[in-house]
Amino acid sequence: MSQTPVLPYGSPTTISGLSENFSFHSSPENFITARVLAFQKAHPHLADSRIPIRAKVLNRNVAVISSYDHVRRLLCDETMTACLSSSQAYDELMAPFFPPPNLLLLDPPDHQDHKQMWLGRMAPLNGKIRPLMQGTIRKHLCSIPSGSVIDLYESMKTLSWQILLSIFIHKDEGREGVGKAETEGLHEDLLRGQFSLFPVSINTPFWRSPRSKGLQARKTLQSLLLSKVTGGKCPFAINNAQEGQDVANHLLLFTSSLAAKALASLLTALLLNLFVFKEDETALSTKICALEDCKQRSRYIQSMICETERLSPPVVGIMRRSTQDIVLGSSREMVRPTLIPKGWDLWLYFVGAGRDPSEFAQTAENFVSDRYLGADTSPSEGLAFGSGPKACLGRDLMRIVATTVVEVCLGQVQDAKPNENSETTTISLQENTDLPAGVQGWLGWKAKIKPEDWARDMKQLPTQRPRKPILVIIEHRFPSP
Repeated sequence: MSQTPVLPYGSPTTISGLSENFSFHSSPENFITARVLAFQKAHPHLADSRIPIRAKVLNRNVAVISSYDHVRRLLCDETMTACLSSSQAYDELMAPFFPPPNLLLLDPPDHQDHKQMWLGRMAPLNGKIRPLMQGTIRKHLCSIPSGSVIDLYESMKTLSWQILLSIFIHKDEGREGVGKAETEGLHEDLLRGQFSLFPVSINTPFWRSPRSKGLQARKTLQSLLLSKVTGGKCPFAINNAQEGQDVANHLLLFTSSLAAKALASLLTALLLNLFVFKEDETALSTKICALEDCKQRSRYIQSMICETERLSPPVVGIMRRSTQDIVLGSSREMVRPTLIPKGWDLWLYFVGAGRDPSEFAQTAENFVSDRYLGADTSPSEGLAFGSGPKACLGRDLMRIVATTVVEVCLGQVQDAKPNENSETTTISLQENTDLPAGVQGWLGWKAKIKPEDWARDMKQLPTQRPRKPILVIIEHRFPSP
């Protein structure tokens, strides 16, 4: 006998909507976990189930989805994706800052054709950027004196900007021109306006709201990027003014502060896993370099990247709005189906879904570098780039970038086995220091991290990163500039 669906667990909060917004912006993990713990306390017999939880975000009813199965179905099942809208969910947050047409905000059926066109544009780029990336990464490492103490995330953010600008607008770091700093500054203004908790545009002679500054930055950037496109300073050829505007709109996304910070987040987690994490008292960089076969080394690097994506997705989740009632079932007999009413938002929480024990078993919260090496098994991938028809267009490109960073650091460019003369890199923590508990939880080095530790040690919006600098010693064999 079928069970009657019920609304997500939870009730409208008694605290103000503004307080809810501050709580969510401060730490989504803490915000969500607090509601999960309340559910578990009220329903101890369902403590290990991952049913949708009700919350209020931006004064809207939101169903927080942290089950891997539910997230995958909502992203990949055609009957589900037909009931969800990206454009409606992000109308206030993103549309004013990333104007249409763009893939991020398009819904079916328009999205499919537009994405196919962009996949065609991106394919040649994916096949030829590796040499460009190798040079950019080497140049960045050469600029850091060997033996220096650096803030790893800030260094990776600098590298990420260099990579994105060199790929998409043929930016030569040796010439200021329009100005790398100016471009970054405009993108930062845009991002602050987008994520401002004061969502009103005010422009007076004495004060301008973050939203007003962000909207002006968007206009300036659009004009700048359109001039790059029409001047042949980007990798995408255009045939008419409409195509030029479409490319400029997408370059606004590809070169955004959000994209740079997301790449920096991924590279920070990846390099900490590569050089600082120990398996059997041995760093993964040492294990990989000891492998004789280049294909084995490549496969191990890809496995490590996939595991980093699973546990440490740069973007913690995405929003969708239901355009009709949705029912999410459960494989557990004691759990009734959940009804997501038409007009509700769904927060697909990638951090929780990527650590779902029903999908990743007892090691769901643990970093297992060779998880994706099995010849006969194909573990589910993480959700760092989404999934299904609206998976991130830049997924393959960013994986090429991540792979190239690792290869350059290990000195194994052109499939050559590293040797004592290779241009290699080593990264280590300062003596007598350890990573904060919340950062170790983010990386999957330590399980069962308390929500308050995560909130104290990690920022999660707009992308995940440690709240305090992670100071590391970087040593390398690259020549000084």
